[in-house]
Amino acid sequence: MTAKKRPWQETAGIHLMVGFHGTNMDEELKFIIRDFKIGGIVLFRRNIESPEQLRTLLTEAQSFAGETLGRSLLVSIDQEGGPVQRLEAPFTQLPSARDLALEGPEAIVHWTTRAADELRQTGIQINLAPVLDVFSGTPSHFMEARCLDSNPQKVAALGKIWIQTLQKNGVSATAKHFPGLGLAESDPHHFAPVIHWTDDASMQRDLLPFREAIRDGVHCVMTSHALYPYLDPDWPATLSPKINNEWLRGKLGFEGVLLSDDMDMAAVSQRYSWAETVFQGMASSIDFFLLCQQTENIAPFHQALSSALEGDTNLQDLHYRSLQRIERLLQRHVREC
Repeated sequence: MTAKKRPWQETAGIHLMVGFHGTNMDEELKFIIRDFKIGGIVLFRRNIESPEQLRTLLTEAQSFAGETLGRSLLVSIDQEGGPVQRLEAPFTQLPSARDLALEGPEAIVHWTTRAADELRQTGIQINLAPVLDVFSGTPSHFMEARCLDSNPQKVAALGKIWIQTLQKNGVSATAKHFPGLGLAESDPHHFAPVIHWTDDASMQRDLLPFREAIRDGVHCVMTSHALYPYLDPDWPATLSPKINNEWLRGKLGFEGVLLSDDMDMAAVSQRYSWAETVFQGMASSIDFFLLCQQTENIAPFHQALSSALEGDTNLQDLHYRSLQRIERLLQRHVREC
């Protein structure tokens, strides 16, 4: 990529990992790649018709990015299993995290190996899984099927197996939703949850699976859009330097790629301006901002990125450090091809 050697005006868009609406290399996708110089794409069911179609789409997208940008894209997908999996039959249909945990470690290895093989063969480098949130809700809670367990040690142990299996098979894993969404009483797609930790013990309970995942070398972490007043009374985790810089990168030692949850979610999009989200996100060492659903938001978000970087040397320094993290992840997959 050698992005760190190029002017920020040419590289600001690398922080964007975006969704799109088509199933082929159409003019909309070409425009998004070429004009915004994005760093990655995130896939949804609306983009996928068959393994052959998906492989062709991603091959053509990477070829176009190479021709126009001189670099490759990082391609991600939510393939958790159960209610959150974007690949439909004939792709393997995965059990939910809850059901995998009930089946045990061997089941996680089996199903995750199959998933990784299919992702790698179609050209997807990042799985936005596993969920490492420690479940603390009631039956039918919106996170129930997506969580491995209510015991943090068990979540950490099973999450380690999931992450190691994905990464051993050539797909980057993503530990989410840092620093833990298991106590949330509302879905950040619609509202801004508040996580009410009361002491260090309750906080460490949620942090344990992430701490262990980082120790074991997880490539990516995704932030939560929830508020955590115990750590930061002012900003949700995605936009919090205290949470992401002091805790995630500082105390937990994470050096990999940090992705936001979808910035189109109401928890952030209805509470903050693009200027606020970009500035706070960059200051919080976010590497990729995900814009998943509304392509009309890409242009104003890109403009906000450019405006934030212009004249702010501190933010520019964070930008170039971020590009180095993205470059390391991209090169990892180039080597594994």
